[in-house]
Amino acid sequence: MKKVFILLLFLILISCAERQQTKVKQVEVQPPPQVKKENQLSENIMKFCESLEKGEVQKDGASTCNQFLEEYFSLNDEEKNDPRLQGAVERLIELSLRESIKDNLAPESIGEVEESPKEKLLNETTFLSQEELLETLKEVEKAKATIKTGIPIPLENSDVIKYIGLYQTKLRKWFSESLQRGAPYIDELQTIFKDEGVPPELIYLAIVESAFKTNTRSRANAVGMWQFMEQTGKKYGLNIDFFQDERLDPIVSARASAKYLKYLYDSFGDWNLALASYNCGEGKLFRYLRNHKKADFWTIKKGKFLKRETREYVPAILGAIVIASNPQAFNFTIEDPPQKLEYAVFKINFPIDLRGVANELQIPIEHLLILNPSLKRIITPNREYELKVPANLYEKLENYLKRGEELKVDYVIHQVRRGETLRTIAKKYGVDPREIIEANLSIPKRLNSKTSLLILKNGVKSKIEGKKEIVENKGMDDTPQKAETFYEVKRGDTLSKIANKFGKSIEEICKENNISKRTVLRIGMKLKIPE
Repeated sequence: MKKVFILLLFLILISCAERQQTKVKQVEVQPPPQVKKENQLSENIMKFCESLEKGEVQKDGASTCNQFLEEYFSLNDEEKNDPRLQGAVERLIELSLRESIKDNLAPESIGEVEESPKEKLLNETTFLSQEELLETLKEVEKAKATIKTGIPIPLENSDVIKYIGLYQTKLRKWFSESLQRGAPYIDELQTIFKDEGVPPELIYLAIVESAFKTNTRSRANAVGMWQFMEQTGKKYGLNIDFFQDERLDPIVSARASAKYLKYLYDSFGDWNLALASYNCGEGKLFRYLRNHKKADFWTIKKGKFLKRETREYVPAILGAIVIASNPQAFNFTIEDPPQKLEYAVFKINFPIDLRGVANELQIPIEHLLILNPSLKRIITPNREYELKVPANLYEKLENYLKRGEELKVDYVIHQVRRGETLRTIAKKYGVDPREIIEANLSIPKRLNSKTSLLILKNGVKSKIEGKKEIVENKGMDDTPQKAETFYEVKRGDTLSKIANKFGKSIEEICKENNISKRTVLRIGMKLKIPE
């Protein structure tokens, strides 16, 4: 009997095991759905970008970056066109440029690195006392009826109010100078933004980006009034090479900026998010909004997903728009901008020396440089280039250019090697060091292996003998600085400062250089100092 009981128990156990096995088979876990290639790649790239931003990538950054790019280019067109992936790739390229992972920095000799307005704003406290806040609110309320914008600005928002107050108090001088600096461009810039379908008041983002300076470079190598990185600038049609950088042309680069803003607005359907992504890159916001579809900028700002710079960037621009839309309502006085030179455009297909053109047209070389701000050398590019000249001298230039090949400049591009100075380079080519400085318009104070220099073989020679110019110690081995006949304009210079420096009057400086008191000085511009 005992044996029968054990046998029955054994059979029951086997039956239970079989049933359990059947159950296991029935609830067998299905494989997860396959993640799309483009989604996975954009996710990986954004994680890598975050590591780059935090400085966590120490080694093999370049190879990782190249690997991501190879994966991107291996996708088909439909996969490549995924907006999140495009934003992630653009962010990757910008960060790799910023971190010097790729040896492809923006061209040299653009302008001195300086504290950007964005950095300046972050370093200033936006705290307002209760009395200051109430006073600012009263002024905004009075001005509200006179301020008309194409985008909604929440005038009750404390962050916007704080920046309006900041511009009126601690940063009043800086803001006033920015408005005055931008005054000559306002009408033309607004027309461009309208043409591209962008609210014209968004031109005032240039106050926060560059304080309306045309020749500035940030620590991240963003250049010009609209602070474009090289890759983004090229993407939106700007020429950036050895001879030219259209980021330095405030008008040409304004159209690129408007196109970029329009793309961002079409992507997000919201101007605040478009402005935020102009600062931080659209890939970052695409990633956030994928999981928070109904979030707006002000909701995102409350968290820590965005860096402080981006969180402050949007209210800083909105505050700037409020004041700039009607400066008088906030007691800002803007002088009438200098009269702009009327110009004509002539297409040139070969490199010519601008000094020869200036001599033929009998105008200062500075007039040509002001009309052609994107040029980085004293000659036009070795390709088709639209040279701007005073409108009344078009026919004279046309006759001059009929000489054709006779005017073509012969040149070499010298890549600086370790240990070389301007003296040794000049000696190698049999030219005066100051001729190299003139030909390149602006040279870094320290030459390095990334510096390329234009050496002219048959350019128009300056009358260097008998004329002593300022030659800074730019790789010239203890060359003393002398300031006699000419002075090269530097960052922060004004006609008043230059006149005081040499014991002359502003009128004497203007008369000697055939300019007016309201002429916009350009860094690198040379002014003749009267005897």
